[in-house]
Amino acid sequence: MSKRIIETSFWTDEKVIDNYSPEDKYFMLYLLTNPKTTAIGIYPLPIKIIAFDIGYSKESVLTLIERFDKTYKNIVYDAKTQEIAVLNSLKYTISKGGKPVEDMINRELNAVKNSDLIESVYKNMLDWWSISDRKFDELIKSSFEKEIFKRKEAKEKNANTNADADANANTDSVDDSYHNSLKPHNSNNYDTFNFSNESYSESPNESSNAKTDFQNLIELYQSNFGIVKPILYDDLKADLEDYGLELIIEAVKRAVKRQREYGYAQGILKSWNNKGIKTLDQAKAEEVIFQNKSQNNQNKFQQQKPVKKAPEWTDEGRLIKAGVDTTGMTQNEMYKLVGEMGLRNA
Repeated sequence: MSKRIIETSFWTDEKVIDNYSPEDKYFMLYLLTNPKTTAIGIYPLPIKIIAFDIGYSKESVLTLIERFDKTYKNIVYDAKTQEIAVLNSLKYTISKGGKPVEDMINRELNAVKNSDLIESVYKNMLDWWSISDRKFDELIKSSFEKEIFKRKEAKEKNANTNADADANANTDSVDDSYHNSLKPHNSNNYDTFNFSNESYSESPNESSNAKTDFQNLIELYQSNFGIVKPILYDDLKADLEDYGLELIIEAVKRAVKRQREYGYAQGILKSWNNKGIKTLDQAKAEEVIFQNKSQNNQNKFQQQKPVKKAPEWTDEGRLIKAGVDTTGMTQNEMYKLVGEMGLRNA
């Protein structure tokens, strides 16, 4: 019997709390734990099976699938092959590497009918793999790349075999330049791929020092708040898309200065967004206005603070009349000071 480990932080994740209805939470847990799940997150799951398992109508299931696909963008469903791809599943389902794990991944990849689902998971996981410190994630990435290349190569060979004299006019054939962009530099190198119009490259020609904004955000989080849990990656991506790296850095600075967690920085970002603040200069200007207002309020309070009074015949009264601030002084201290200042008989 297979097992699936789901982090309890699923229930406290801000995206889940803010966006998911009870039905959404139930459905997501079902996708992660149902009997047909695989480690790679791609598996056959007919609509009628989903409806039977969770007790929903077919129409309700279709609505949920559309919402998770189009709105949340965390699954892809192919109605033709009746296969589903849970795009972030690999963050949760594999906790160690080794030859048995590699063999399992290869078997599961080989069983997938729709190659597009493999590419969808691959592209979605690239950011995660690029910053992951789990060594076996490189093994998983390599397995995906080899499977994708193998399928591309088989598709081209098949197209060439069936081509006639007018093969150049056949819209189903694979363009040579497209295939060459997928082909590894050597038999053991699967680092460079080009999917449609989107490029995902680790070519030696590119600067190895170049980092994406998302990688910089991950490093910023980990250097100030600790290791990023898998369930937080979608939140960080959303924050980067909504606010930009520059504003997030400023919000994190303020959170760290106040010894608070990342949630405090998110609160600052939301506050700025509500005020229409979109740039770092606007955020700094807003801070200056806030500080000036706070200082004015403090000055106003101090001006309105009642003047301390005491009978003039007392030691405290004599000192106050002489312009001495007696705040915090003891009776003995005031008595001694009155004597030193010659105010006893004044």
